[in-house]
This record gives sequence, structure tokens and C-alpha cells, in this order.
Amino acid sequence: MAIKWFSSKEKVGSASFYNTNITLNTIASVPFEYAYRVQVGMDEENNVVIQPLPKDKVIRGDLDEYTIYQIAIKKTYSRISSTNLMRKISESLGVEFNEKPVKFETSWDDDENILIIKTAKGVSK
Repeated sequence: MAIKWFSSKEKVGSASFYNTNITLNTIASVPFEYAYRVQVGMDEENNVVIQPLPKDKVIRGDLDEYTIYQIAIKKTYSRISSTNLMRKISESLGVEFNEKPVKFETSWDDDENILIIKTAKGVSK
């Protein structure tokens, strides 16, 4: 008998971009519950992607230390704080971030082990 297990990672989450951080709601935070650090990048479609990193992979030393960010995990959200990172994302997307959040939908890609923040779709209202 084949069983399909239901996962919280399959739900649509949201990411809020500010000028100092990315805040993920509870749903988008699920894959990062046990992450030691994260890497943040952009795919070919201009979506921001976040990959959780386990401690052993970070300590190994083969990753560029300037591409690794701390993630603070709280009960109802998680946050990656870096003004420099947010400036780079802002420039890449052509969107200015400030104290008012700019929200985007998120989805989890199990095959690639990344959270995709759907910034290619544009800013949601």
C-alpha cells in the first residue's frame, strides 16, 4: 500500500522583506527548524531562494563564509537579518525596501532542498 504523507512544507507561506531583514511566517519557517545557518541567493527567474545548512556542512569550511547567514527561529516566525543582504536583493529586484513590509508567497522545493520566495511574480498587495 502506497501512503502519501501530508507535510507542512507543502502549504503556501509568506516572506516579508524589510530594509534590514527577511521575515518568514510560521509556514515558511518549517524547513528551517533545525537549520544551523542558511544561504540566500537568486534563481534564473529572479526568485529569491533560501537553503538551510546543517552545522557539519558549515563547519567543514568549504563554503564561502560571506554567503552564510544566521537565521533566528522563533515560535511564530523566523528571521534573517542583514542590511547588506537586503540592499543586494533590493538592487537585484529593483524594489526599495523600508520599514513597511513587502510580502511575497513562498513554496518549498523538496528536490533542491530550498525555499523559493516568489519575487519573480512581483510585489503582492
